[in-house]
This record gives sequence, C-alpha cells and structure tokens, in this order.
Amino acid sequence: MRTSRTTAQVLSTFQAYEDLRVNAINVTRIQSIDVAETEEGDIPFCHLAMLMPFFDLRPNRTGILENGVFQGMAAVLLALEHLNTGNGTIVKEIENLNDRCPIRFTAEIFDSGLSQIVAVDHVIRLVSREPGTERLPAAFIGAARSAVSIPTSTITSLKGYPQISPISTSSNLDDTNSYPLFGRTIPSDAGTAVPAILYLRFELGVKNLAVMYVNDVYGDSYAQGLQLAAEKYAPDMKIQFIDFPFDISPEIVAATVAKVKETNFRYIFGILFSTAHYEAFMTEAYESGIAGTGEHFWMFSDSVSTSIFTQTFEKNSPLHLASLGCTRISARAGIRGNEGYELFLRSMEDMNNAADISLIQSLHPAPPKGFQPVQIAADPDNFFAQSNITVVPFLYDATIALGLAACAATQDKSYFDGFHLFQQFLSSSFHGASGNNTYDPVTGTRLTESAQFSILNIIEEESTATSVRLGYVLTDVFPNGKWEQVVPMTFNDGTTDPPPDLPPVNLEMNYLGWPLRGIGIFMSFALVILCIGFAVWTRKNESMIVVKASQPIFLYTICAGCFFMEATIISSSIDDEIGSQAVSNAFCVISPWFFCIGWILVFSALFAKVRGLNKFFHHPDPSSKIIISNKDILTPLVGLTAISIVILALWTAISPPDFERKISEYNIYGQPIQSSGACKYDDSLPFAICLGIVYSLVLLFAIYQSYQARKVTTEYGEGEYIFLAMLSSLGIAVFGFLLWLIVDDNLGARFVIIACLVFLVNTAVLLIIFVPKVRFKGHHVRDVAKRTFAGSEQKVRLDHGNGVVSITGLELSLKNEESYVEGSDDSTEEDEGIRVLRHPKEIDLLQNELESLKKEYSELRQDRARSADRKT
Repeated sequence: MRTSRTTAQVLSTFQAYEDLRVNAINVTRIQSIDVAETEEGDIPFCHLAMLMPFFDLRPNRTGILENGVFQGMAAVLLALEHLNTGNGTIVKEIENLNDRCPIRFTAEIFDSGLSQIVAVDHVIRLVSREPGTERLPAAFIGAARSAVSIPTSTITSLKGYPQISPISTSSNLDDTNSYPLFGRTIPSDAGTAVPAILYLRFELGVKNLAVMYVNDVYGDSYAQGLQLAAEKYAPDMKIQFIDFPFDISPEIVAATVAKVKETNFRYIFGILFSTAHYEAFMTEAYESGIAGTGEHFWMFSDSVSTSIFTQTFEKNSPLHLASLGCTRISARAGIRGNEGYELFLRSMEDMNNAADISLIQSLHPAPPKGFQPVQIAADPDNFFAQSNITVVPFLYDATIALGLAACAATQDKSYFDGFHLFQQFLSSSFHGASGNNTYDPVTGTRLTESAQFSILNIIEEESTATSVRLGYVLTDVFPNGKWEQVVPMTFNDGTTDPPPDLPPVNLEMNYLGWPLRGIGIFMSFALVILCIGFAVWTRKNESMIVVKASQPIFLYTICAGCFFMEATIISSSIDDEIGSQAVSNAFCVISPWFFCIGWILVFSALFAKVRGLNKFFHHPDPSSKIIISNKDILTPLVGLTAISIVILALWTAISPPDFERKISEYNIYGQPIQSSGACKYDDSLPFAICLGIVYSLVLLFAIYQSYQARKVTTEYGEGEYIFLAMLSSLGIAVFGFLLWLIVDDNLGARFVIIACLVFLVNTAVLLIIFVPKVRFKGHHVRDVAKRTFAGSEQKVRLDHGNGVVSITGLELSLKNEESYVEGSDDSTEEDEGIRVLRHPKEIDLLQNELESLKKEYSELRQDRARSADRKT
C-alpha cells in the first residue's frame, strides 16, 4: 500500500458551506437560488447535482465502472472549492471571484448507473423536492451516455433546469426544440467526426472506410457525423455503415463482422461500448481475418475506454494480435505542456492527503448490493494519477462554466432562473483544464475549434513468455484545427507505414502486345519489300519502253512515299511496354512526320500525272505525249512539303503529342483495374485539322481532275490506273476513319485500323501503278489505233494511201498497225512519256471522216451503177 501525500487540505471550504446550508435558520428559494439565513448572514447558494455513472446498474450488467468518474467527482469538488475561494490557479477568470460574486456553490453526487431508468428517476425526485426545506438544484452536471442525457435533459429542460454534460456527444442533443437547456463541454459527435475524417483522409490517405456502430442514439449520431464530415471535408471518401444492436449475441457479432468483411475495406472505425463489445467484436474480427493480419487498421471512438487498452492478454491470443496497432480518437481534455492542463493535474495531486481523501470518499454514491466503492486510500497515488482520463477535466470545466454563468447572471441580489443561467453559460469563455472553452451560442455545444483531440495508439508494453500487457502512446494531437504528430504511429504489422485501404488489385495495362505488334511489323515488312522490290525493278528496267513511258522519277517517288508512310505502322506500335516514357514520346512526335512526308511524296507524283492528263484534256494534241518533268513533280512536292513542314513544326513546338497512360476503368471501390496508353493528341487537334483539310482538298482535286480526263485513252491505260489508285485510297481512308470512330478507346483496334489503313492504301497504290507495267514488260504497243463504230454487216475495201480502208456497213476500221515487238529493249528519248492513244474530241473527227467516206462510198456505187448501165 502506497502512502498518501502529507499536504494541507485543499477542499477546506466545501464542508463548511455544506454545514452552513444544512444548519440554516431559514431558507428562501428565489428563482434558482436558495438564500440561506445563517449566523454569518444571508448566503445565496447555487446547488449543483452531478449525475454520472459510477456503477453499471442496467439489468444483468451490474458492475463497477473504471471510467474516470470517481476522479471526476473529485474534480467537481475541486472546481467548487476554486469558485468559493476565488482561486484562479487554473482559470484566471475566477481569480477573486468570491469577492465579486456573493453566490456560494454546493453539490450532490448521484449515480446514473448508465441507465435511462435510474437517471430519470433521480432527476424526477430532485426536481420534485420541497423548496426551502429540501435542496433543489440550480443545474445538473451530466450525464455520460447520450442515451441517458436525452431523456434526462428532456425533463430538466421542461422543468427549467440547465444540464451540462462533460462527455455526451450525440448530435441529436443539438436539437434546441427538444433540449433547449442542454449544453456540454465537449464537442458533439459531428464535431468529433471532423478531426477523425481529416486524420483518416489526409494523414493516412484513406478513401474507403467501414464504420461499425452500435445503433443507439450515440452510435447513430456519431455515424451520421462521420458521413456529414466526409461529405464536407473529404467528398472523395467512400464510407459503408454496418450497425448492430446494443445488446449483442455471438450470432449478431458474427453477422456484423461478416458484413464488415464483405466491404473489402481495410480501415474500420468502431463505435462500441464496454469491454464486452470490444472483446467480442475483435475476437470475431481476428477469426474472420480482418484484424491482426498486419493489413487492417482499426480506430475506435471515445466510447471505448482506455482501460481496455491496458489489459494483459495471453500471448499471441486473438485479442493480443487484433489489438496491436489499434487507435482511439477522442476529444482530449488536455495536452501535456498546456499550462492550464498541467496546473489542473497538479491541483488534483494536491488532494492526495488524508483529509481530502476522506471527504471525497464520504461523498461516493452507495454501491449496489454485493459491491464495494473504490477505496481511494488503498492506492491514492494511482487514483489521482488517473486524473488525465478524458471525463475528469471536462467535469471540472463544466462546473466552472456553471459557476461563472451563475455569477454573471446575479446582479444586486437579483437572481436568475434556469433560462437566464443557460444564456450566460452560452456566452461563457474561459481557458480551463481542457483548454479554451467557447460554446455554440445556439446549441450550447462546445465549438470544435476550441477543443483538443488526440489519437492513442495501442502497443505492447510488457511481454513474457506467456502473456502480454498492452499500453498506449499519444501519437497525434489536434490543438489548433490541424493534426500534429507527436510520435510515429505503429500499425498492426509493426511498421510505421499505413496499410492500403483496399486489397491490391492487378492493374491491367492493356499494352498493345506482341501479337498485334507482330501483325503491324509484318504489314510494314511487306510494304518495305514491295517498295524496295518495285524500286529495284524500276532501276533495273529503266531502259524499257514501258518504264520510260511512265518515267522513272514518277515511279521512284511513289516508292519513296510508300516507304515513309509504312514507317507510321512501326512508330504507332511503340508503347511503354517496350520503350521508356521518353522513347514513347519521341515516337508519338515522329509518327505524324512519317505519314505526312510519305503522303506528300506519293500524291505529289500522282497529282503531277493527273495535272498533265487534265492539261491535255483541255488542250488536245493528237501527236503529243504526257511527259512529267522533275519540275512537274517538284512543284506540288515543294508546295505541299512547305505547308506540311510549317504546320508540323508549329505542332511539335507548341503542342507536341506525348505518350500518356491513363486509367480507363475503376472497380466499385474506386481502384484502377484497367489502364491504357496512347499518344495524346488532344491539344493537337487544330494542327491535325489543318493538315487534314490541305491533304483532303489536294486528293479530291486530283480525283476530280482524273474524272474529267477519264475518256483520254493513254498508252498502257496509265490514266485509268492513276484514277483508280486515288479513288481506292480515298475509299479506304473514309472507311478506316469510320471504323476509327466506332472502336472509340479500344487501342488495339485503333492500331489495327491504322496499320491496315496504311497497308491497304500503300499496297493499292503500289500494285495499281506497278503491276500493269510489269505485265506489259516485253509486249510494247506503238501506233495502234482502233476506231470502231457500229453499223451494217456489208464490207467494202478501199485503197487509201498506203493503208486499207474497210467499211462494213456502218462499221469503219482504219488500220495503221505495227506488229507487236517482243523482247525489244531499245528505246530513245522520244520513247519517254505516255503517248495519248485517243482523245474524246477525236470522235468528232472520226465522225466527220465517216460521213465523208459514206459519201465517197455512195458516189462509187453510183459510178459503178452508171458504168454497168453503159455496158448494157
């Protein structure tokens, strides 16, 4: 047994005023004040009733409570002493209050027993006392549970008595219509929920939270407060709520924990009551794999007593392993180092003397049958060491707040009723044991910004081979509206690293992949073979008439353009699967350059040919040939290249495309499960549109010109092939663009479309331009003119110069024909260029010639007839 401190009695006036009030000659009740006529004169007494739980008096739950209320009773007595003596050691505002205020303060202590029935019964009996004969309270201090404060404050408000609670936090008590005279020296659950959400979201990075709460008034209110705080301060936070009844069974516990597990959330906020709740739920949570795993985090509200966190458990038992790393958030009555709080603890320790201990013990409510009250003298040092329990400083400040309000409401012996006393309480402001006290002027609830909050972290304190004693450390405080770390928090896995709030998921990167990339490479390789093959064939056969006719510069330009466009397939297949971010960015930039340069080369050559055909169409010369010079190709090539380079250079300088990987799909918990990487061209749209307009206009104009000259028959049919190449390119491009819009964000499909589009356009151009020339190699036709007109079946042959004219009815055939020259490799400069075989305007000439021949034929027949007549 430890010995008590040998200091002077602190509570020296309490008993004296008690005796004066009891032995008063006469007592007159004036509003809320008892004016006692004593030998020392009239003394106005403000009597306070403390209604707090010392024992659990609910049915089948009887037991002593170790919740700090015993120490809280001593704190109330200390506050009365300071009010009566004007001792401003802790609260400067009451310095010499006894000289300024005539009121003296007394108190009675009642056990609410955590029971609504017991507490309501006390209140009814107290407010029903006989004025003047019995001591009527001026106000109530309490209760602890919100579920008890709600019915008691309903009665006290109706009867005109203010009720100030130190730890009832339900937000329902902010309803001024139902509880107009209720106040508290602790923030409401809505206020406490704010720092809780701020800590979880911004200190630990939690976005997914499961809340398991008891569905009584306190639990419902706290859960609602968390929801409102999240909506205001962390709108991206997802919370799932799982409730359970106050009276639990193994089946209820198992079902509740199963629901928590179903959320897949790894951060759980528990709003529980009593050791029975804690042990039942945490044991089941461990068995279910959502506690003690090193991957889960549990935080509890202040309804879970800190005494639970200092128990001794069997080593490696479910409760031992599940409790490690758990935390408790609460409105903190004080922080070490705070002047008022340090002075309060010192003043509490000063009562560790025989006289004060005896007085405090004498005021202890009677225990239920079979139980003994706490014997302070058995271990006084331990008793007063627990003065830091949350409820103790709050009880001190509640008493001080009522005392200051009573003195403020008293003027020239004009006392006050409960309503005026409460109005003065609302305007109270002082720095007390729990810090700066200011209250909501409407609800009477302590303002969140004036309160202090803390996080306690459960750790192993002592360990043996068979048992472990747990303890807790203060890790974080919330003194001025923001969290400050005291020491790093230790989580269930023994590290200081917060676990993720959800189980890890496999993020599907959706790379292009080697199968699709392989298809693209194959297409690109095939095009390379075609380009090089046709270029080599052109070089090898430059002396051939058919190559001379098409002109090598035209054919080389086509091959070069297709080669560059082919590179677009390769550059489009590069992503962060095979290249770094820098490499991927570079290929995003050069892809448009490859495509544009290739397109310019191909269509500059085609455009030059079409332009030559169109010139001939408008200015026909039967003896002329379509020859494109270097200048004919270079003119559109240089022009289009200049325009393209300017646009591409501005594009690259101002808004270069880059490779971006973004999340494309989330699961129901907001976790990314699908991502896609592609070149980002969002800011490049104006440049792409400019290029698209220029190239589209050129292509459409070339097709229009080809259409105009479609009846100009050229040697080897090259005009028709060029028209077909451009028309097929346009058709493929339009079809590919429509498919592009349909596939939307399917990157694999988009790549296939790009690859197929480039492959088909280039293959079409190459095959349509080159295959006929390869087929004509060795069979060269010169000076063939076949003109056919439908007519009768009669035949007439006429000598006409060196040729033969045959007219069969209306059919005319003029033949000036050379035989096919097989295998001729001889060619001259005159062979270069495509010779025009027929122009549409030749039809007019032939028709005129036909009419002339018909007339000549008619005349010959007439001459023959006349000759026959003469002979006869």
